[in-house]
Amino acid sequence: MKSYDLCFRKTKAALLWTSLLNEPFIALYALMPFILRKDLEATLFQISFFTMLKPAVSLFSFYWSSWISCRKDRLRSNLIGAGILARLPFLFVPFIGNVWYLIFAGATYMLFSRAGIPAWMEILKLNMPRTSREKLFSVSQSLGFAEGILIALGLGVLLDTYSSFWQILFMLGGLLGIFSTLIQGRLPICGEEVGKKKLEECAPLSFFAPWKEAWQLIRKRPDFARFQWGFMAGGAGYMLIVPALSLYYADVLSLSHMDMALGRCLFMGLGYVISSPCWAWAMNKYEFSRLTAVICVGFGLFPLLILFASMGLFWFFLAFILWGVVQAGSHLLWNLSGTIYAGSGDSSPYTSVNVLSVGLRGCIAPLLGGFLCDFMGPVPVFTIGMVTSIYGGWHLIYSQRNRAVVEK
Repeated sequence: MKSYDLCFRKTKAALLWTSLLNEPFIALYALMPFILRKDLEATLFQISFFTMLKPAVSLFSFYWSSWISCRKDRLRSNLIGAGILARLPFLFVPFIGNVWYLIFAGATYMLFSRAGIPAWMEILKLNMPRTSREKLFSVSQSLGFAEGILIALGLGVLLDTYSSFWQILFMLGGLLGIFSTLIQGRLPICGEEVGKKKLEECAPLSFFAPWKEAWQLIRKRPDFARFQWGFMAGGAGYMLIVPALSLYYADVLSLSHMDMALGRCLFMGLGYVISSPCWAWAMNKYEFSRLTAVICVGFGLFPLLILFASMGLFWFFLAFILWGVVQAGSHLLWNLSGTIYAGSGDSSPYTSVNVLSVGLRGCIAPLLGGFLCDFMGPVPVFTIGMVTSIYGGWHLIYSQRNRAVVEK
């Protein structure tokens, strides 16, 4: 058995380095829809297709994570393989810098970066006690956001001065990400000898298994079904407007790369970092459904502020501060919802339903939004998305009140 202290110290260092080395690429990746429209003149269909692919690949993460949970002896190889494959296409962006290749590279990154998360989380669980793991993970995320804020300033200047420099930056960011993956791959794993299973002992994976399990869980837990429906509507309202956002930013607001980097990285990062402790406090004070309703309303208010941005950049930056606050709450509640609804039971089926719902709305909402934007323009699509998201919040509050009346 490897020394637990050695595993802890090396994992602590790897966790911090991973966050710092990955942040330059993450900051640039966040600007990809804007780059597609402004620098490569991508069509609405192409932007909608890219927006759809980002969450749609979540549908495949269930199958990958099921394989990993069965093959504990392949944690390290899975982590290295997924990390390299996620970033490998970006090494060729300076040589194949067209719209469809960038869409392919972006979808590949989202697919394999999510595919490697179960293995990375399992390594952290094996190598760190729970209290240290949560604290260090939070610290590493905060450092990454702080780094992203600084990177945003440099990105805006570079991209406005050298319009095609994003190709080189994607390649460099990919190389840094691969280097962070190699650091992770060199980690010793405490307890990796425990709980190994041979492939013959694993139950065969079925393509339809997650759908059947999700449907059975939703039928058995109406409270979880209400949460899923409300959160689905709130998230779908935002995803509906994503293609229209890129068009509105580039064609109507005529934003520079610096404006976009400041909004997407700096002001959103500030909203996220400042509000995260408040969301954690609120989860211990208020009902889960009410907090989720607040997030859905926040999804709906974001496009409203973006429309006001035609009167000045103040509204644009305010919209992204709000978006950072909403994202902080959304990430926290979405990730912890499985543990809350599961209680003392297994939370993985609930989390699987969350992942599947993200993939489902990602397959439908962006393409529908792009289609509507092509016919009606961005402003009506913003209105539809706003109403859809606010409806999700109303549904959660209304259903909660009805349940309280019935129980009385």
